[in-house]
Amino acid sequence: MRHLATVAAGFAAAVLLSGCSKGETGTAPAPTAKTEAPATPASESAFEVEAALKNADPARYSAEVRTETYTGSILGVVMSGRMNFNGPALTGRLTLKTSDSVPENQAFSTETILLEDATYTRTLDDGTVGEWQRMGRDSSAAGLADYGAYVRLLLDLGPAARKGTDKVGGAPAYRLSGNVTQDQLRTVDRRLYDRMRATGTKDFACDVWVNDSGRVVRFEQVLEMAGKSARNVVTFQNFGAPVPVSAPE
Repeated sequence: MRHLATVAAGFAAAVLLSGCSKGETGTAPAPTAKTEAPATPASESAFEVEAALKNADPARYSAEVRTETYTGSILGVVMSGRMNFNGPALTGRLTLKTSDSVPENQAFSTETILLEDATYTRTLDDGTVGEWQRMGRDSSAAGLADYGAYVRLLLDLGPAARKGTDKVGGAPAYRLSGNVTQDQLRTVDRRLYDRMRATGTKDFACDVWVNDSGRVVRFEQVLEMAGKSARNVVTFQNFGAPVPVSAPE
């Protein structure tokens, strides 16, 4: 079980990292929350979205992160924690836990500390705290794409991808939606690109909501791989100054 939990923690961290090396983030609702109908035509807000991205604050900051992974409509794994952004590499602390829908013999819970040069993970199963296990950071991490790159991919799809303004978390956010192809992903998200090639996945559906500060407030992707549907939802909230992160004692 410990090996399974460690591998799963690493995979979930990869899901998070594959979208956030220089990530624009913001406050977002729970994945099941409904957004309001678009109130602003796409043609009126497209320039504002591009300008907001260009003017996004590059300073380091931290935010609470929540990643939910679904198989079909069933929530399988939740990853949450606080991360530091806009630095040389993502750093922070995360917990990873299976949902109540996962059979007891497959359930697990882990804690992970991400440093610039290493990752530490331990199990938290059945109220028992395991030993920390150290792993090196993937050498390709510095080349991972940010959510802003996904936004630009969708903007490049043209008017059809520009869905107008929704209310997200009580504030306006511009929604972009479209299908991203394997080839388009090559320079944006190499890890996912490699996975798509390995499974023969040609494209996937992607939705991104951007606020007026140029930060992604909600990100969703739906992938069909090897005959199975997977949905990832990443949300951010409670911004603040960078938080200290160190190796466990």
